[in-house]
Parts: sequence; structure tokens; C-alpha cells
Amino acid sequence: MVSLPVAAQTVPPEMMTMLTNMATQAKNDPSSLIALNQYGRFIQAVSGPFSLPGVVSASFQANRGELGDGDFSRIVLPLSHNFESLKFNGITPYSEVTFSYTDQKQNELWMEGMPIQMMVTHNIKTTSIMGGFGLDFEPVEALIIRPIIHLGWSRIKDNSDQAMTNNPMMTMMQQIFRNITGDGIFVWEVDQRQYGPAVEAEYSYVLGNDINVFTALRATQLNVDTISTSTSGLEESSEFHSLSGNLALDGPTSISYYGRDMRWQYFMGATQFDSATSDALKFNWIGEVGLGLSLVDNQQDLAFVEELGITASAIVGENDVSGWTVGIKAYF
Repeated sequence: MVSLPVAAQTVPPEMMTMLTNMATQAKNDPSSLIALNQYGRFIQAVSGPFSLPGVVSASFQANRGELGDGDFSRIVLPLSHNFESLKFNGITPYSEVTFSYTDQKQNELWMEGMPIQMMVTHNIKTTSIMGGFGLDFEPVEALIIRPIIHLGWSRIKDNSDQAMTNNPMMTMMQQIFRNITGDGIFVWEVDQRQYGPAVEAEYSYVLGNDINVFTALRATQLNVDTISTSTSGLEESSEFHSLSGNLALDGPTSISYYGRDMRWQYFMGATQFDSATSDALKFNWIGEVGLGLSLVDNQQDLAFVEELGITASAIVGENDVSGWTVGIKAYF
């Protein structure tokens, strides 16, 4: 038996020169690579709009074509209050605060369309606090028009890595690229300021048999500015727009628990994103439809709490977006 040695695979000299030059440039000036991929705008698009209260809280996937599925998980706690005791000349002060945490995993092509391109797998975690201050106007009974000013903060962390490839040459080139650049463009942290106006319309009424109907529509403009970043080139200022709508119904059941009435709930909602956001997410709308049960505090012995409920819903959207959510709701 004769064994023949197999030559070790090497990167062609001209390709190695190009790779080294690009990696060195990216190391010395990450903005050259990041701007090439509009990366700073990308991370703002996937963080800013998901800080808003009208966007669903869920775990879902989105089909991103050759980039594979994007996985999103979002936990949100929206709180709001109307200050009826401060009502003056028919105008009622309003405030809201939304705490949210989003965990996102998705792929992105770097240096797309060039002889050397790299598939990067992002693991982006976003923590945000979004406040809102507004005034309620009631031009007709049961219709509320509410202008709002948003002001918030978010912190985004990414721990990216090169995606696995079946091409040994590409794998080798990706590793050489990262060895030269270091981890700065793969592992980073960004703090952002978020602000902008919104206008919301709410309408509620009661149908026969004690069925409450609630509808809402909110249009938002959100400006996102970078406050600080661990990697140069991620500084960005962007503007995003979204439109959210909701419909909810609740009605009585024959069930009571310790003197507290149980009510059924049905709800649905959707959010439409602008082109800047949808380009990053690879879908331009997402919605949910669900059911729930709530317990009304007839005894009024729970401080500040009027109603507690549990809900479950299905998530749908463009580009095969699908998922689910289970949540707890409280009304104060």
C-alpha cells in the first residue's frame, strides 16, 4: 500500500493579501467595515422599535432566506396611568413606562458582494426603559386622542461569531480575518438614547351582555442616538417609524373565585414597520391573536390592582414569522 501526502490547503497569495489588507483596515478603523454593512443602523433598527409598548411580547422566528431563521424572544412590562385627579378643562395628564428585554439571534453577511465575504451569527441582547408623557383629550364621549413624548435608554450587547461553513478555504479565511481584527467588531456594547413623538387614539364602548370593546391605534416616530460604544464605527443616529393597532374584547363568565368575577378575553394586534426597520428585520409587519381569562377584584382588597389575567397568543407576520407568547396582565 502506498500513501501519498496530501498538500495542506493554503490561501492563494493574492487572496491572502486582500484579506490581510481588509482585516487590518477593519482593525484600525472598524467604521470602514461596519459602514460597509450599515451595521450601526442595523443594531438600532432591531433595538429601538422593540422598546415600544405597542410591539408584541413574544418568542418567534422569521424566515430570512439564505441567512436562515432569525430567532427573537422579548419580555415586556408596560405600565401606564391616567391622572384623573389632575384633570383640568377636560385634559387629563398621562404617563407610561415600558421595561423590555429582547434576545435576538440572526445571521448577517459581511463584505457582501466582495471576493471575500463572511457569514456572521449575531447574539444580540437589548435591555431598555422607555418612558412616555402625554395629555388625554376627549373630543367625543369614549374617544381619547393622546399626543405623547417618548424618552428612553437602551443597552445592546452582541457576542457574534463566524457562522459555520462547509467550505474549508472560507473557514480558514474567516479565522485569519478574526485573528487579525481581534474581538472588537464581534463582541461589543452600545448605550443608546431614544426619543420622539407619538399620537394615539383610543375608543372604548360596551356591547349588550356586558361585553367591553377596546380599540387603539398609535403612530410613533423614534429617534435613536448612540451615547457610548465599546467599538468605534457603531456611532449612529437613526429615525424609525411604526404604526400599531389593537383590538380587545372581554365579557362575563359564570365562574367566580372567592367572590371575584372571572371574565374571558379576546385580543389581536399588529405593528407595521417602516423600510429602515424592515430592511434589518427582513419583515415589515408582525401581529398576534390570543385569548385569556382575567379575575376582577370585586372585593377591592388588592392595593392598586383592579384586575389580574393570564393570556396566550399566536404570533404571525411577513416572511413566515411565527411564534407564541404566554403572559400575565394586570390592570391598575
